[in-house]
Amino acid sequence: MKTKFFTGDGDKGESKIGNRAVSKSSNLVEFLGGLDELNSWLGLCRVGADNKVSPKDEKGVDVSAALKDIQNSVFIIQAEVAAQGFGYPKSPKITEDKTKKLEETILKIDEILPKIDKFIIVGGTELSSRLDVARAISRRVERLGKKYSEESALSEPLLKFLNRLSSILFALARYVNYRAGITEENPTY
Repeated sequence: MKTKFFTGDGDKGESKIGNRAVSKSSNLVEFLGGLDELNSWLGLCRVGADNKVSPKDEKGVDVSAALKDIQNSVFIIQAEVAAQGFGYPKSPKITEDKTKKLEETILKIDEILPKIDKFIIVGGTELSSRLDVARAISRRVERLGKKYSEESALSEPLLKFLNRLSSILFALARYVNYRAGITEENPTY
């Protein structure tokens, strides 16, 4: 077999990296699993964004490129967390620059979109809805990261990036609907 997809022995409910095994019910594995799920959703969003939502002018945002950059950052977070959690000293690290890039994109989108002062009902285009699911998952991943950080301190840049992630996904979801000419709907109470 060229690629080893399974051991044949079972894993006894543990995840292994190198010689270290950790229970699959641990906060570490729960957090890493959440990051993996988020990255999968981001990939599904990116497939929907390819060649459908590209900038028509210099103010436009390339949604596909933004999502690919976010996916790359999530992989860096997974590497940083796994290295720390499984006791390996060297790994890539998420930096403040990654969060600044998210913020720049959010500000660019904010210049284009109308101001909101009410909650928005999720929907509109399929891509916008997918981005909202990714946003909700990113918020859960942020909570998992905070929970894991209480037992094994995560870096401040990593936690800040996780916090900003739901903001950019919300902005992208709104932007996609705006570009499609979809009027935002608000809940009625």
